[in-house]
Amino acid sequence: MPLKTAQQMFSLPGKLTGVGIKLKDMTQIGQFEEDLYNEPGIQIVSMAQVRGTILNLISSAKVMANSVAVIAIFIALIGVVNTILMSVFERTQEIGVMKAIGASRPGIFKLIWTETVLICTFGGVLGNILAVLGSGLVERSIKMVLPYAPSGQLVSIKPDLLVGAFVGAIVLGIVAGIYPAWRASSMVPVEAIRRGE
Repeated sequence: MPLKTAQQMFSLPGKLTGVGIKLKDMTQIGQFEEDLYNEPGIQIVSMAQVRGTILNLISSAKVMANSVAVIAIFIALIGVVNTILMSVFERTQEIGVMKAIGASRPGIFKLIWTETVLICTFGGVLGNILAVLGSGLVERSIKMVLPYAPSGQLVSIKPDLLVGAFVGAIVLGIVAGIYPAWRASSMVPVEAIRRGE
């Protein structure tokens, strides 16, 4: 059927651009598509093609999201290491005094490392809270802006995702704290006290 004929038939001149066709016998879909491919001015898009396109888009989005996540973790690692190193340098004299009065190298290492892990743990808890509250806010905003937004929950954060993020924050703290803790524990007491003056 020519497009203009379909537009006249549905009383939609200049507006009708697509028609959905559902077959009673799905085994004939291949032959039906083949017959219509030869018709001029008609583009055939089967649900299988639409499904394949959507799946490709989803897989591409997953790859992109994973890439962004890896970059974000790397940046977070550098940020934590830099922050704790700055904290160690600011407390150089304090660490030197602690070592001078008998604090052991493993003791200083454990102190800085524990501090890093605690900061990252607190960050993981705070991040999970903000994610849950923020997702609800984003969902409400989407439903207010889009008049035809689907009903039900649009953004779903599962508990296993929250647990994974929390564990990831702790692991990040464990890894990021190693170098600053080693630097702090390696300080020579006299030099540390002089540098802190």
